[in-house]
Amino acid sequence: MFEDKRNNDEIIPGADYPETEERISATTLDKENEKEHDCQQETFVDETNTEENPQKSSELYYEERIKESKKKSSHSRWRRFLAACLVVSIAGGGSMGVGLGVTQHYFDKRQAMENVESDIATFSATAVSQNGEAKSLVEIIRYVTPSVVSISTKAKTMATYFGGFSVPYESSGAGSGVIFYADKEKVGIVTNEHVIDNATNIQVTFAGDKTVSAKVIGKDTTSDLAVLSVSRSALEQSGIKDIKVASFGDSSALEVGESVVAIGNALGEGLTATDGIISATGKQINIDGKQLKVIQTNAAINPGNSGGALVNNKGQVIGINTAKSFESAVEGMGYAIPSNIIQPIMEKLLTDGSIPKPYIGIRGSDISNDVAQLYQLPVGVLIREVIPGGSAEQAGLKAGDIITKFAGKPVLTMDSLVAALGEVKVGSSVSVHVIRDGNTPLDVTLKILDANEYGQ
Repeated sequence: MFEDKRNNDEIIPGADYPETEERISATTLDKENEKEHDCQQETFVDETNTEENPQKSSELYYEERIKESKKKSSHSRWRRFLAACLVVSIAGGGSMGVGLGVTQHYFDKRQAMENVESDIATFSATAVSQNGEAKSLVEIIRYVTPSVVSISTKAKTMATYFGGFSVPYESSGAGSGVIFYADKEKVGIVTNEHVIDNATNIQVTFAGDKTVSAKVIGKDTTSDLAVLSVSRSALEQSGIKDIKVASFGDSSALEVGESVVAIGNALGEGLTATDGIISATGKQINIDGKQLKVIQTNAAINPGNSGGALVNNKGQVIGINTAKSFESAVEGMGYAIPSNIIQPIMEKLLTDGSIPKPYIGIRGSDISNDVAQLYQLPVGVLIREVIPGGSAEQAGLKAGDIITKFAGKPVLTMDSLVAALGEVKVGSSVSVHVIRDGNTPLDVTLKILDANEYGQ
């Protein structure tokens, strides 16, 4: 397994990412044998190297390495990774990183399913139903499962092989979703954005074995959420008459120790359930520069569970399962986006198709105290590149300028700039204080643009 080495740059939402490199290790599960191959992926470049026969069909299980946002401890000698729970299989002998920056974990399908079956078999606790009457977890699962769907996707890309030639191939992914809206014309489903990222074909399987095509209504990469739509006519043609919309609970009322159930399309083999408790609330994790506030649970969250439901003891969805901690020394650390964050975003995506995202159009990096002292520069954010057409270019900012204040707030790091940017609205004007040429103070006014209009 290669180590994921990243620089210390953090990227503001809406700004173009600087190119970074990630190393990926992959295992191909084949009926006859197992072969290992190395592959490499660059951000913004779908490029994969492999020596495997492009005609052979293979199946890959990917997990994403990301880091948890927390201060380094002198007692912590273990690196912690989080993994987006998305199943990906490749037809054509290639391998592709899917999601926000991918590395692959090795799964034995049979053992994984045995674990899931074991989890289901051990349900014995009791829960409280919506009417306050004590019910078993079996009844809670029976109540919520019709509101959860399995999602399968296909995407086309190019694999570059040793020798410099490229071959097109098709990948198949699997995830989960939750029904949150239904009217006479359509049904709305919320899932993770990384589940449907780059998909050319999306199929949704409702409780049972009825599958229909779905289309993306809107998506938001910052929150890692997306909304799909399925037409009522397509449902009727497939023989699906009854649709059950999930009930969403108040995630702010959660307490550590409350029992929860994770329901989703584990390993892409249909809906299964695992149980656990709330381990922590209000945690912050960092996924490739994107800050997500999440719920932590010890309920088993497996590949394919991305976009599935995390359910409280009242049968209410209180989170969308998104990631897990990946480390040999760690067990039972899964993460879900809280329902109170999900609801306004999914409703906005359903009606408008996008979430306004403040955008200024720069690439930047921190100037730490050590660097500032060494080069006699102020602490702040160094503008490494100004993106054409963005707010920064329109205001006359240049590469080499150092941002020290944004909207009246001090800027010490990229994280603080991200936080300040997140508090302003698209269309508003903010003052920015910069230092040019190392010693010349300059105040400019930026008009905040919408990243969606710039393909960000």
